Amino acid sequence: MGLRVRLIKFAFLSAGLTAMLQFCAVGNDWPNWLGPNYNGTIEVLGKKFDQDKKIELSWTKAVGVGWSAPIVYYNKVFLHDRVDNEENLTAFDKNTGERIWHVSFQSTFRDDFGMENGPRSTPALSKDIIITHSPSGFVHAISAKNGKVLWTRDLDADYASPKGFFGRCSSPLILGERVFFDVGGKDVGLIAMSLHTGETIWTSKAYTNDYASLVPLRDEKDIIIAFMREGLVLADAETGKEVFHDDFRSPINASVNAASPLVIGDGIFLSSCYDVGARFWKLSGSQNLKTLKVKKEWQKHGILDCHFSTPVYHGGNLFGFHGRQERGAELRCIKLSDQKILWNVPSLGAGHLIRVGEEVICLTERGELIVFSAQSSAFNPILREQVLGPCRAHFAYSDGKVFARDKRRLICLDLFSKASLDK
Repeated sequence: MGLRVRLIKFAFLSAGLTAMLQFCAVGNDWPNWLGPNYNGTIEVLGKKFDQDKKIELSWTKAVGVGWSAPIVYYNKVFLHDRVDNEENLTAFDKNTGERIWHVSFQSTFRDDFGMENGPRSTPALSKDIIITHSPSGFVHAISAKNGKVLWTRDLDADYASPKGFFGRCSSPLILGERVFFDVGGKDVGLIAMSLHTGETIWTSKAYTNDYASLVPLRDEKDIIIAFMREGLVLADAETGKEVFHDDFRSPINASVNAASPLVIGDGIFLSSCYDVGARFWKLSGSQNLKTLKVKKEWQKHGILDCHFSTPVYHGGNLFGFHGRQERGAELRCIKLSDQKILWNVPSLGAGHLIRVGEEVICLTERGELIVFSAQSSAFNPILREQVLGPCRAHFAYSDGKVFARDKRRLICLDLFSKASLDK
């Protein structure tokens, strides 16, 4: 089965676009968790997907275990994995898969539930510095140019960051010259460190850590959004001071919040399983932190209760996986304004999503790649193809290519031929 894909012309979006696209990052990089816009979305122009061109497996490389997703920066792909008792960060050539450099560090982490012992957190990259977060709590800053370790921190030793059920998982967030973490120690919740030295700049009041990753609120990136154990937290990126907090957590102790906050226009969407459901907050007031107002607009159970996958948004609709992974999640499309379920597909199991323009790329945990329209009133697959074995890690999109991994391999799938790019 094949596909002809839309013409890729990455261009900076005008100031007149809607607030939903306020970050409006365009280009070839996927440098952090959920990509350049922090929402699993990248805007492109051109033709839509069709079935006239075969997907090409450009390259494949053997890798170790872990749920860390690949990231892409210029002509390199980076992956954090584990082989035996060593965690690794490896740089691959984006076009050929050739290994450029490789750095390793010892790991003694053991999962208490007998699951994989590899990294859960996805690295973040900015200013040629990669930040990794190990399940044991170690943070490494590594040069993207040559793999040199620039500095390290132990968040467990420094802040008693709890191991949680499955090890530390929250991915680092880099804004400007700082890197932010959900630490959740006894006396601290969030921390900001110098990107260049690892020195602590501030620590916030105490919150309990969880598995969702931090995202910025606005293009100015002056507010950090966190889905902590206790619920929604908005913090001043400059000082760490709490701007807003709303309780939103499960009554069940054996539970996690793992789907990241999703900024949609002038609102914030959160979702979790374990009898939590989905909630949407509306923002009002000026950009000034002192006048920002956050108000709960709605909360519902049973419409889009996300276990670990973050939904994507397009044209008034949310696309995401509803329900517990181990009980059989299903892909759903819901209307944000009235929370109506527009369609659902119960047979796919869990997975991850990236929206590329007006289409959504889905990678299920069974290793099936599916492309479907984000504009259709029904589930309308354009492409379905088995590409990997069982996989739980998110994937990356860059310049017409999908980079994905399972327990054994990292692959590059070429969705866009040179001919289609030149048309």
